[in-house]
Amino acid sequence: MCWSGEASGVLAVAGLSTAAYVAIKQGESKELWIPLTYFALMELLQAATYVYIDLCDNPSNQILTLLGYLHVSFQPFFVNMVAMYFIPESVKLKIRTTVYTICAIGTLFMLIKMYPFAWAGSCNIGVEGFCGPSVCSTSGSWHIAWQMPLNGLMSDPVGWLFGFNWGLHAFTYIVVAFYLPIIYGSWRFVGFHYLIGPFISDITTTDPNEYAAVWCLFSIALCVSVIKSPIRKYLHVKTWPFYKKYIGDSL
Repeated sequence: MCWSGEASGVLAVAGLSTAAYVAIKQGESKELWIPLTYFALMELLQAATYVYIDLCDNPSNQILTLLGYLHVSFQPFFVNMVAMYFIPESVKLKIRTTVYTICAIGTLFMLIKMYPFAWAGSCNIGVEGFCGPSVCSTSGSWHIAWQMPLNGLMSDPVGWLFGFNWGLHAFTYIVVAFYLPIIYGSWRFVGFHYLIGPFISDITTTDPNEYAAVWCLFSIALCVSVIKSPIRKYLHVKTWPFYKKYIGDSL
């Protein structure tokens, strides 16, 4: 492994410090600094996990692994919080309750994937992320690999989804964190999110259990980029087929 607990700790402190600075000193929108804080806390969690890495019988390892899955399960709320920042205020005010309700349903589905229903079978190890014989954080190719004995909901190829077999948790995350923002118009942010998240994760690891941890790591860069870099101004959307006309921020 070329990453470490110290590196995650430094990244967490940098993320939390940036969030505090832009919130307190610059009065930045909470829709940007709250998600940055949330993802920085994930790095803090990962830093703690490195203390117990590969100790699968250690209760601390198991608890931290569970917290990692729970953190990922609630991420769609914060992804959509950022995504809605880049659409007109008038549109956001009309849809945000619906969006967050869908996020809550998505989180529920991801939590259901954890429960060992006897009738649901088991997840496919080596195919699905977060899938393994026990609750444990192990060493991936360069970062943490999380595994849990998830159930088999949507683990078998789904014919009407072109053979999708990454599990209910992956399907839910993709729908709520990517397709939902596209539907309400934040397609530019989704494209940037894909490049900084799934795309980079896919080219830096081949371990599906490491994928989520790597993605979370790069999410710090994603949040900081949309707050402190020129990229931010290119992510705003004013027109979209579902909008009645060109729309501004006024109601």
